[in-house]
Amino acid sequence: MNTPDTQTTTMPAAQPKFQATLDLTVRASTHQPEQFQAELMNNITKALLRTPSPPCLLRAPTGSGKTFVMGQVLQRVGAQRNVLWFWFVPFVTLVGQTLDSLLQHASGLSPVLFSQGRNQDLGAGTVLISTAQGVARAQWRTKGYDADADDDVRTLAALVARARAKGLQIGLVVDEAHIGLDKSTEFGKFAHWLQADYMLMATATPKDQRLTDFLAHAGYSGQEHFSVSRDDVVKARLNKQYIEAVVYSLGTTMQQVTDLRRTVLRQAWARNVLIGQRLQRAGIACTPLLLVQVANGERTVDEAAEELMRQCNVPLEAIGKHSADEPDPVLMAAIANDTTKQVLIFKQSAGTGFDAPRAFVLASTKPVNDADFAMQFIGRVMRVARQVREGFPKPQPIPAELNTAYVYLGNAQAQAGFEAAVQATSAVKSQLEGQTEKLMTRHTVAGGVVYTNRPTADQPLSYSMGLPGTQAAAQVQASEATPTSPAWLPPASDATPQPWGQDLFGDPHWTLDTQAAEPAQKRSPRIGKPRTRSEVLEALTENRLKAFHRKGNLPSLAAALKSEEKPSLVDLSAISLQVAQSLEISSTLALTAVNAALNRVRQKELHKELTEGTSYAEDIQVVTDRAALAREAMAALEELPHAEEEDYRIIVQAISARLKPTLDAALEAAPSQVALSEQDLVRLSRDAAHWVIRDCAQELREAIFQAIADQAKQVDAQPLPDVMIFPEDLALEASSKNIYGVLPPSTEDAQDVETVLFMDERNWWTDQVFAFDDGSTFSVGRYDGWVKLNTLEQAFARALDEADFVHWWHRNPDKKPYSVRVVRAEHDHYFYPDFVVCVSHEAGEAPMQRLLETKESTKDAARKSQHFPAAYGKVLFLTPDGNRLRWVNDDGSLGEVVKLTEPQAIQAKLKASRALYAKG
Repeated sequence: MNTPDTQTTTMPAAQPKFQATLDLTVRASTHQPEQFQAELMNNITKALLRTPSPPCLLRAPTGSGKTFVMGQVLQRVGAQRNVLWFWFVPFVTLVGQTLDSLLQHASGLSPVLFSQGRNQDLGAGTVLISTAQGVARAQWRTKGYDADADDDVRTLAALVARARAKGLQIGLVVDEAHIGLDKSTEFGKFAHWLQADYMLMATATPKDQRLTDFLAHAGYSGQEHFSVSRDDVVKARLNKQYIEAVVYSLGTTMQQVTDLRRTVLRQAWARNVLIGQRLQRAGIACTPLLLVQVANGERTVDEAAEELMRQCNVPLEAIGKHSADEPDPVLMAAIANDTTKQVLIFKQSAGTGFDAPRAFVLASTKPVNDADFAMQFIGRVMRVARQVREGFPKPQPIPAELNTAYVYLGNAQAQAGFEAAVQATSAVKSQLEGQTEKLMTRHTVAGGVVYTNRPTADQPLSYSMGLPGTQAAAQVQASEATPTSPAWLPPASDATPQPWGQDLFGDPHWTLDTQAAEPAQKRSPRIGKPRTRSEVLEALTENRLKAFHRKGNLPSLAAALKSEEKPSLVDLSAISLQVAQSLEISSTLALTAVNAALNRVRQKELHKELTEGTSYAEDIQVVTDRAALAREAMAALEELPHAEEEDYRIIVQAISARLKPTLDAALEAAPSQVALSEQDLVRLSRDAAHWVIRDCAQELREAIFQAIADQAKQVDAQPLPDVMIFPEDLALEASSKNIYGVLPPSTEDAQDVETVLFMDERNWWTDQVFAFDDGSTFSVGRYDGWVKLNTLEQAFARALDEADFVHWWHRNPDKKPYSVRVVRAEHDHYFYPDFVVCVSHEAGEAPMQRLLETKESTKDAARKSQHFPAAYGKVLFLTPDGNRLRWVNDDGSLGEVVKLTEPQAIQAKLKASRALYAKG
């Protein structure tokens, strides 16, 4: 709230709020106004007493004494005119404060609460004080403010009529007008109805469109504004020179697990202690007050107090609490002025309307993005304490650390609201002598009306003549041409259908009924289920599907290939313990985890001075949000394959035990400021384990997959198809060593299948197994999109055909029941190597089946290589590198080039890895 800079030798006791005040003794004020305040008093008084009397607006920063100035203006006007004043504030917390200020500094006025004074016999100089909401009632307005009377209550209309009958003029004072006045609010409508003879408004912001709109809709065509800059207020030492906002820049690992609320409290208290030490060294008897603003809620105030006592060692008796959701101005003022209190904790709703000049630091744990609301919070720490001014009398400068308001923000986005508030205040320039502003109307292209105010050297004949009419706008609208059809559209009467000419295919004889000619070779489709192998082959031929038979008598090739299957039952408890005990935890990770548990992780604290824009950063230790850390660790554990709650507990306990020595060493090197019990140590080691689990979630996941993969079972896949089919219109290249005698189709050919087969032929284009009456079966597989080769794979397949050490090879498709699948060591899925190749590593050696995979991603290859099936040994990976292939190393890096013209190099690669081969 805007109260004067009190220079009185004794402070009067605070008057009880919300009680009858007509019997209170008015004290004479010994306050001496600053020069800019004195000029404002004289100039505003002269303006209000002019004929016509203009609406006057005072623009001045929070803490510049606007209430004091306006009270003196009312006294001076009242010395020459008989006026009944209505004084409105936006918040209930400001009502009692305004009442006290007028009682203390305006002895010529009779301030009284509106709720009480409206029923009394009022005279000149009476000031009825209320919130704007106290009169902003639609049910009153609709009945002319003459609706709430009874035996003990006088209506507003009756009150104003009685005052007019007694020869009193009406004055309207609106404090914090940028909040209280708005054309769309009920209070704005009340102000219009009141038709006051004098209007005085005060605001802490520069020009505001809401004020301009309000004046226009209240029937005023101009105003007189008076302003004082923040620089003038700072020079008078009523405001601190600097305002520093403090936010936190958190690294990726700390963003979700930093307890900014506790960090802000700790850092703000540390700043308050430093300021207290600086004041003590300077010999200034002033106890700094830390203001803590928390969110509304049942326990938010108590939780902040407990945190300050537990983590910052603040004595209980040094903490003042305002825990009610509705603000109590008496309690707030009492705590603010009780020098035994070093902290005042209050809720967001109580953030305005009390003075605390000894407050240097505000800790806000809630976002404040509204500039008007942010200005109210800044105002709580903006003022300069009397002891500081006396300790550094002019012209001696006040040290910067004692001339700065610190605002610690638990939400970085909140800085935008505070910065906007400071910028708005700094934009106000001194205009102590007053300047007339004339309201103008401007019409938008869309037909709307906008009101603006422009300075003018000429004073209007009347401020209530109304605004320019809208006749000109109506004429402009009437003269607008009637819209016509767009130029690009032909007139409706001229729009005639245009002939299409030839059909889209260029055939003038083509019609919708024209039938396409059937191919000459088209055969009648077979009807009925085939009963023998030959009938199946005949049916495939009739549907233009060519069959490629699997070769027989190939070495080591049985009817089915070996495959892998995950174990159905796994002892996850044993695996969980093994994984937790073998997890690689570096010394750096262990120390970071322990520091997180001990709230010793260092992050950036960003300081920005909002008036000059300078900034700097400091490394500080932030508080870890244990609950958030535990949630993220649990989320990581829940992602582990097949694990359950018991497995989670095993992993946490095992990792906690491994981190306990690091925790003990850290506490020995830097003991905790709080005594720790054995239970506390268990909790801290568990917090550290949560950090490791969160950081190593992928490693834990892969380790469990690896352990499961190590127990994979070797099984037989379903039998290989007896024949593979492909449309006879698309030729396949012959292959001497492919088990079906051809190279699988290229990517392009595989895409053309659907275009060459007719609808009924596609019924046979499928993988299927035929069971015959004699008990035999015949399986058909198709060369579809899962069984194709790209250009490099085709070249590699031809090289296999030419290699003497290769007995046969097979293109292993993805996700077919007869495919070779391998358990992945880092994933829940299987993978399907591209080639099964039967080779002799050396001349005369028994044939062995090996697996080769061509992969675009070398990282994926590195992960898949962590496990290999016993029946095939180590899987070898190749990857495209331009127009050539290269081997992939186990770590995912590129190996040597695969020279397809030198098959012996391929044999050497296979031979080098055969030591890892284990016959299944």
